[in-house]
Amino acid sequence: TSSDFRILMDGILHTVLPSVAEKLRVLTASVLFRIPLVREVAMWTRCVDARRSVAEKLLDNRYSILVLPGGMDEQILTQYQKETIYLRKRKGFIKLAMRKGVPVVPVYVFGTSDHFVTSNAFFGVR
Repeated sequence: TSSDFRILMDGILHTVLPSVAEKLRVLTASVLFRIPLVREVAMWTRCVDARRSVAEKLLDNRYSILVLPGGMDEQILTQYQKETIYLRKRKGFIKLAMRKGVPVVPVYVFGTSDHFVTSNAFFGVR
């Protein structure tokens, strides 16, 4: 999933572009900061709460923000060998970038759905 790629990229980014990595934060679902141990891992990998106020403060302080706009839907609804993007209702990060005058650099990683075999058995429940 995209979160696996994000963690891998985090390690590589520090080696290749250390000055960029220091000023980069990753927006992460608020619920993860309420789960013991998950919270520590999230903070260790430079994740921050995905609330708009947090993102605005980061941009005001000249941080770059990594956004995985597919969010939980993209992770939970992933199907093996099927590329699906969940962006239709996720435009807030674009509006914020326009308001703050910062560039948006779109990136897509092909093949992340090929890493794990998923089952459709309980797809309706997901």
